[in-house]
Amino acid sequence: MPKQEKLKFDYEDYFNEKLESTAILMWGTHYQTFTFAFYLNQLYGFNLERHENITLERKSGEYSCSLYTYQINANQQAFFLIDNPKETATPNIFDKTLLIIGPESQELAKRIYDDMEHRATKENNFSTFEHEEMRNSFVENGIFESALFDFSDPDYPDTTYFPDTSNNTALQKKRQRFLKEQREYVADLILALDPLLPDYETEDILTTI
Repeated sequence: MPKQEKLKFDYEDYFNEKLESTAILMWGTHYQTFTFAFYLNQLYGFNLERHENITLERKSGEYSCSLYTYQINANQQAFFLIDNPKETATPNIFDKTLLIIGPESQELAKRIYDDMEHRATKENNFSTFEHEEMRNSFVENGIFESALFDFSDPDYPDTTYFPDTSNNTALQKKRQRFLKEQREYVADLILALDPLLPDYETEDILTTI
């Protein structure tokens, strides 16, 4: 009897689809996750709340990660703040990851990144006196690295952490390897979060039946 071919789920297509609408912010911090979530809530109007830990499966093993979540159903946006065990990220300076999933996720992530880097413009800032005081305290007392990642186009991944080095072949290869490692890490996060990811398309269909 001929051996049946086992069908495999195409994870690459799955990740490409999810990453089209996912913005990624990472930070290296000295903060506990609940403190970090508190500041994000206060500064950017989120309502991140503690969720049970997720299990992150990586080639190096399984890791239990603290998780805070928040959804804005009206905007079809979901937010996931994950505490990264240092063994899971490359480089291992990043201990916090915020995934923003949904429409205009890249725009919102860039506004937050620019604000925390003190590079906000009139068009994209959150400026009030109280906001700036809290933001400055938050950044200066516990954040030593920030990075924004964009994997929405699988052929052209991008990050603020590692500048474009098109004129230097060796550095360009290093950048590409770094982005590949980070994309694999984010893909593993998305897989761990899969049961929690909202399916707004299905919900829209159900509401019309």
